[in-house]
Amino acid sequence: MGYRISVDSGGTFTDGVLTDEAGTALMRKAHTTPHDPTIGTLDCIGKLAEARGLTLAQLLAQTQSIVLGTTMATNVVATRSGPRMGTIATRGYRLRMAFPQVSKVEWREGPQDMYDFRAEPPQPLTPYHLMTEVDERIDFRGEVLTPLDEADVRRAARELLAQDVSTVAVILLHSHVNPAHERRVAEILAEEAPQLQVTLSSSVLPVAGETDRWGTAMFCAYVAPVVRAFVARIGGLLEKNGFKGQLLFIQSNGGIATPEIVAENPAVLLLSGPAAGPSLGRALGAEHGYANVLSVDMGGTSFDIGVVHDGVVDTVKQKVIDGKKFALPCVDVSAIGAGGGSIAHVDQAGRLQVGPKSAGANPGPACYGKGGELPTVTDANVVLGYIDPDFFLGGATKLRKDLAEQAIRVHVAEPLGLSVPEAAAAIYEVINANMASGTDVAFAKRGYDPRDFALCAAGGAAAVHAVPIMQELRIRKLIVPKVAPTYCAYGMQFCDLRHDYQRSYHAETSHADLARIEALLAEMEREARDTLKREGVAEADMVISRSIEMRYYGQFRERSAPLAAGAVTEASLRETLAAFHRVHEQTVGYSDAAYPTEIVRLHLSASTATQPPSLPPAAAATGAEEARKGRRPAYFRDQGFIETPVFDGDRLGAGAVVEGPAIVEETFTTFVLPPGARAEVDRHGHFITTAQEA
Repeated sequence: MGYRISVDSGGTFTDGVLTDEAGTALMRKAHTTPHDPTIGTLDCIGKLAEARGLTLAQLLAQTQSIVLGTTMATNVVATRSGPRMGTIATRGYRLRMAFPQVSKVEWREGPQDMYDFRAEPPQPLTPYHLMTEVDERIDFRGEVLTPLDEADVRRAARELLAQDVSTVAVILLHSHVNPAHERRVAEILAEEAPQLQVTLSSSVLPVAGETDRWGTAMFCAYVAPVVRAFVARIGGLLEKNGFKGQLLFIQSNGGIATPEIVAENPAVLLLSGPAAGPSLGRALGAEHGYANVLSVDMGGTSFDIGVVHDGVVDTVKQKVIDGKKFALPCVDVSAIGAGGGSIAHVDQAGRLQVGPKSAGANPGPACYGKGGELPTVTDANVVLGYIDPDFFLGGATKLRKDLAEQAIRVHVAEPLGLSVPEAAAAIYEVINANMASGTDVAFAKRGYDPRDFALCAAGGAAAVHAVPIMQELRIRKLIVPKVAPTYCAYGMQFCDLRHDYQRSYHAETSHADLARIEALLAEMEREARDTLKREGVAEADMVISRSIEMRYYGQFRERSAPLAAGAVTEASLRETLAAFHRVHEQTVGYSDAAYPTEIVRLHLSASTATQPPSLPPAAAATGAEEARKGRRPAYFRDQGFIETPVFDGDRLGAGAVVEGPAIVEETFTTFVLPPGARAEVDRHGHFITTAQEA
């Protein structure tokens, strides 16, 4: 039996999915162990083995591949718990990365007042005294103006060692054009301090723009010791327990990579947490004839929005993390502060606000009974009858409805002069409006119309809110996956091996040096094919795609347009330029074919398709009546509390139809159907809702 396992280690829970050769999926959850993520990972795999009736060693011996995803690198940056990091910069640029790199509105997540003079700027990843500089200078052409002072490098190495630094980012000017000085610095550091982990900006991101390149290199150096230790430790533990298959890691770009490649550039894991979800959304959308899919994942703290357009997961070339630029390609996931733990409150103007602050896992919502006193979305869902207090997490956790009612009464109902159910309903409607509005904004930024998309709602909390969001956005098709609670973990099994490469090339499009573009693309392709070969990919299975970042003359933001395979000619460049105009029209709202354009960067993506698990058929058709568990009062707009049938989702077979109002319960999620909505179980067990014609 060739099992496949995927494990997603989040901030609170570690989700695991086991699929067999028939594609049957088994889900389990374990608690994440931040101090040592390998413990939570192995615990989760152990729970999968137990559920399958096997020991851990027996399961691993029969497993062909394991894909791991982790928020570990993200958490290290967010909590500033990384190692002591030093930097070595060009003389005169020691403190360049201590200055703000983005506008004030991007300093923090959420709304910002750009005129607030009291706002504290983001702090650098390392303190000033650990930032050093050396004598050297290369100009923008790659010519050496000041030779590297090797004695100065040795002095800097000794200074950093004296400060107990364990990782170093080498960030020299124009190293993307000529990396000789950075490479020599690395050689000297290996001689002077072989215990140091060294990151070169020219290796991590060989493109122009020191804040992009240096910021990304510093992120890489900061997380490198932690990521490399985790990769080595988990690999060793799995092997010790009998695993002989292929170990893979999900990257920020939505692709997977082998441990060797991840260890070379640990930064590829920095934003990998939600990266796999849209890949599963793409597969589920394709099953129902949709190449455009809106993938949403609602957990306890955030509402993550990913987009699949024309069968391709949207990615971005840059993200801002804590006010710092991270310029490796990432799946374009927008996060809204809306989750089950989002706190409701009445502001000074007497308006009800929900989020972005969250009660988190500890103390959590008031109904958890762990000391939380502020009302949350989960509390509202309990009061409204959507969540059964005795069946939360399949009954593993009992909720306190009385505490939820008390929190809502004190903090929302009494200040607004509402009854407790009315206040809970208001919380429910506000959070739905927030998520729909945030989704609409995310679509507008991309130039898409949500009416052209199917909505794939996942995460433990999304199905409670999915139908109102669908109606608000006028989306016609809603898919609630059977594996919604372990969405990202399952999605990892649908991801391909993929690596991205970039090079700077700046010129007016009309005067582009085609030979130079060809040479840079060939350089990237050689590197890409070599990487895939090291991962065991046959030459014939490699897929190479290329694109060019362009902009109208005078602009500061670029748009990416595809470049056809083969030799770069005037004709192929004209096709790319025409594609740029179309992309600009779609995303910005206008284009001007007569206006001059310029090329900024070249991109190349190398991938190979993996064999995703087959989607197994659901159980034989079982009528809704056979799956009915009972009834309970649930609150719906304009109707108040009405007796609502409750169904066991695990007993609803393919073809079963549920008419709203209804509640469908499964162990880790609840699907709420308001009056007038209708859900059908498809042939794979997923719940499908189609908008009713007006």
